[in-house]
Amino acid sequence: MFGRRFILISVVVLPILIAMGCVKRKETITVKPDGAVTVAIEYEGDKGDFDKGDAMPSPASGWKVDREVKQNEDKKEEVKLSAERSFHAGEELPQSYAAPNDPDAALYLKFPTTLTRDRRKDGVYLTLRRVYLPREWAYVQFWADHLVEGNIKKLGEKKPEELTQEERVQVLKAFAGVEAYKQVELAQRALKESDPSSKPDHWLLARAALLKVYEEKVDWDEIAQKFGNLPQEERDQQFERESQRISGEAHQAFVGSLKHDADYDADHLAKFDGAYERAKKNYDITSQLGGHAFEIHVTMPGTIVAHNGDRLDDDGTVKWEFDGSAFLDRPYELMVTSRLPLDRDEK
Repeated sequence: MFGRRFILISVVVLPILIAMGCVKRKETITVKPDGAVTVAIEYEGDKGDFDKGDAMPSPASGWKVDREVKQNEDKKEEVKLSAERSFHAGEELPQSYAAPNDPDAALYLKFPTTLTRDRRKDGVYLTLRRVYLPREWAYVQFWADHLVEGNIKKLGEKKPEELTQEERVQVLKAFAGVEAYKQVELAQRALKESDPSSKPDHWLLARAALLKVYEEKVDWDEIAQKFGNLPQEERDQQFERESQRISGEAHQAFVGSLKHDADYDADHLAKFDGAYERAKKNYDITSQLGGHAFEIHVTMPGTIVAHNGDRLDDDGTVKWEFDGSAFLDRPYELMVTSRLPLDRDEK
């Protein structure tokens, strides 16, 4: 299973690098000689990954959808989603799977898909092109690479019970730093969106207030001691609650600074909160997509002339396999061209 690993604060397994929920996304695109296109989809994954991640095909978007939910051996709910939609020749192909009028449409994965037809002397050339637009990630991954390196990574290779109290605190503070600076990045984006004319010193004061919570107002030694010897499942649950509490306090400190130092009123704060939720959701979707496994099959009419797929099967189907890291901070392009003979009246 493909997967990208992401940082989460924890004292259980250090470093805690958890593979985000994996969704297997298989799409079969069939192009007819007249330019009509049919897209058939088969997705599988945990129910939580379907319900909180990227947009999925829906009847509201014109898809015929069948969704099955069942429990696996571990009593976790799994979803199998199949969908199909046909497009007439010349009809616009999918750019994303967001439903019409979805207020969060801009946050979901975009993959503009086009089919072009080019008549030449030796035949009619059809080219299918899909580009997965880049998802910004380096802005937050930088802090993971910067703060969790060297000795911290070495400590992370140890078993939890082998760590001294001092080592637990050291690693815990490093991962807390990653979370803190992730919040800083999201807050800065939200502030720029909600108030493009905000003053530089107001931003810096709010930033300092957020970081102060992590650096001065949390007793990391006490947290490491409190959770260090609990059973793993209970330790995970309690630390998750503690992490949410700390990040909540940090966010309130940021908002409080905007209120006090920038004299933000309720309207300004509401705009900031809305922008922050959008920035956070965009980050969450990108994180989830990192664990998605994509399998794209394209069947073209005529003879395949060229493609950039991973392989070309004997039946003329071009196939790609990749995970969500393929379009982190860069576009990822799929292309295939086939040639049809000219009709008699076209020669």
